[in-house]
Amino acid sequence: HLLRLGYRRCHEETLAWLRARELPAVDPEIAALMNGNLLFAFFYASGKTLDTEELCLMTSRSPRYYVSAAYWDRDSLLWAFPAILLVDAAYAREILLYVFTRQIKNVGMHSRYIDGTLLEPGFELDELCAPVIALERYIAHTGDAALLERACVREGLERIVRLLDEKRHPEIELYETFLQPTDDETVYPYLTYDNALVWRALNALGQWLEKPELLERARRVRQAVYDHCVQDGQFVWSTDLSGHCDIYDEPPGSLQLLPHYGFCESNDPLWQKTVRTIRSSQYRFSFAGQPIAEIGCLHAPHPWVLSICNSLLSGHAATALEHLKRTRMDNGLACESVNEVTGECETGEAFATCAGFLSYALYVAACGERGLERKR
Repeated sequence: HLLRLGYRRCHEETLAWLRARELPAVDPEIAALMNGNLLFAFFYASGKTLDTEELCLMTSRSPRYYVSAAYWDRDSLLWAFPAILLVDAAYAREILLYVFTRQIKNVGMHSRYIDGTLLEPGFELDELCAPVIALERYIAHTGDAALLERACVREGLERIVRLLDEKRHPEIELYETFLQPTDDETVYPYLTYDNALVWRALNALGQWLEKPELLERARRVRQAVYDHCVQDGQFVWSTDLSGHCDIYDEPPGSLQLLPHYGFCESNDPLWQKTVRTIRSSQYRFSFAGQPIAEIGCLHAPHPWVLSICNSLLSGHAATALEHLKRTRMDNGLACESVNEVTGECETGEAFATCAGFLSYALYVAACGERGLERKR
């Protein structure tokens, strides 16, 4: 068939398809970085199966990534999905239908195979919220609320509510998780960042399912975070609600993103002190003063590319862009972490969903909130 079409036609149609999905930027270096990572995410964080031609998602289809061809709700929906939605809303809709059919039966569980079967067990609260947040983003971007009428979506949302109920503290409106956004086990079970996502998810669920009690629960979650997840004038990372908490942060689910998700304003003094602590040279996983002055964590104690994304989205775009220019990452594509001095890739080569989040963060930093209005 390709021979019948001919090289010229195939080449021109391919270029037209790619150009239609390019994101604009004034700086040609940033444009190349943004669109290279966007297209890498498009082709390596999703694809079609050979046997049934079904759409499927994965963190990376590359064998160079250390858990190749496995699915995470968080990775696909909080990181790759926003970028794909910017350039191909119809494809984003297909993604959501895949999530609410193939993947919904094990929603919130650590990782799965591309057919939805459990790969690695362990509950993750941020992953349970991810489908709701992605669906909310899709509806806000396209105005297409028809997905809410699909039986699989409705049933999936009800399932998420039931799972949230199971993780709810009996007296305080906070929700526990077993694993953190790095997929590592928690020190204390109630994470501030995760509960900020619960707040956002409950607000959307309350409206869609027409359940005022969920809206009231969302209000109480926010109040509970301010009542129980604050110490010394800043947000803590996690707490056991019995007097113990820790000052920490993880790039895959950073406290720096609280304003990005609408949980608080960027002028909130608690959030501002939290960010100063995280970015301070006194914090053990801050690389302040190094050429790549971003944040690491126990999972990978080097600056994360996701931390660069977080900086782009939390008011530190200028320094984040400087850090990007000093690192090759994985041959110009996103990886998990880089060396703080040389900028060379340390862990997580060919990290396709991270590449999507990087392109999205670059676009938002360049275009501001108006960038989120782009439609295809």
